[in-house]
Amino acid sequence: MMSDHGIYSRERLLIPVSKPDILVNSTCYIELDTHAKREVAVVYLDGGPDKNLNCLLNRMVTERGKKKVIDSLKRSMHVDDGTAQYYLSISNGDPRAAITQFSEDLRWERQAGFA
Repeated sequence: MMSDHGIYSRERLLIPVSKPDILVNSTCYIELDTHAKREVAVVYLDGGPDKNLNCLLNRMVTERGKKKVIDSLKRSMHVDDGTAQYYLSISNGDPRAAITQFSEDLRWERQAGFA
């Protein structure tokens, strides 16, 4: 491998283990790799992940992802942050359902003569 890109561009990466017995009775954790932007299997040889760090990283990734979805909804629906957040919340985080509900509300307003 000549660069980090060589690692991240692979669908899978096989790493030889010189002593396979160190993996016996180990727990494999599924985590989000922020660089590869996908889930990966991780084996911690010295116990487990640092719970505080892992929770913080996942929360940061989640908040960043939610912000991107809200920004996308704002552009698609031509609305402000609050409106995009409202429709995302009533659709249980489903952007398509949020847009559908927003469209139905606009249609109702037009038919009722409010718009």
